Amino acid sequence: MTLKLYAFPPSPRSFKVLWAAHHLGIDYELALVDLTKGAQRAPAYTTLNPNARAPSIEDRGFVLWESNAIVEYLASLKPDSGILPQETHARLAITKWLYWESAHWDPACAVFVFERVVKRLFRTGEPDERELARGTQLFERAAKVLDSELQKHRYVAGDRFTAADLSVGADMCAAAMAEYPLEGFAGIRRWSDEICALPSWQKTAAMQRPPGS
Repeated sequence: MTLKLYAFPPSPRSFKVLWAAHHLGIDYELALVDLTKGAQRAPAYTTLNPNARAPSIEDRGFVLWESNAIVEYLASLKPDSGILPQETHARLAITKWLYWESAHWDPACAVFVFERVVKRLFRTGEPDERELARGTQLFERAAKVLDSELQKHRYVAGDRFTAADLSVGADMCAAAMAEYPLEGFAGIRRWSDEICALPSWQKTAAMQRPPGS
């Protein structure tokens, strides 16, 4: 039975797990959860994910939600990939970034995604400048931490691409449309250009575009 991945490709959180699957070479069946039609609230889906959010996965009866947990699970299917080391200290040096992404980076990016992308998509009004100001404070605080690391080494957690890059990097799929305030963060911009050129990223990004575009 093929792993089933419930996702909405335009969403950075869904992008994350799709990108991880592509990067690791994991076969999956896509079950589209169309957030624009409220599919995440359908009873059949909420039995899998009571949070009524995407993504989720189902693998031979095992159901998992939360995007970073899914990244860890996918990495466990390919232990020789080096994406998530087995040794405790090396592994935790990566997983701390997954926690950091959930607690700091994603909430900061999400302000811009909601105000400048989601509102436009659902036609629910103009961006709230007060929210954007709040988002800028959150973003700049987190971006200083990330940029400092990326000034020291090639990738988020060192000189090798890992699950930390998959987790933190996925938010960059909305950077242009959401207009993240990246001025002054040369390390992030350099790293973003590099990960966006990866074949696995390009394959995932193609899923975000409407057919024929």
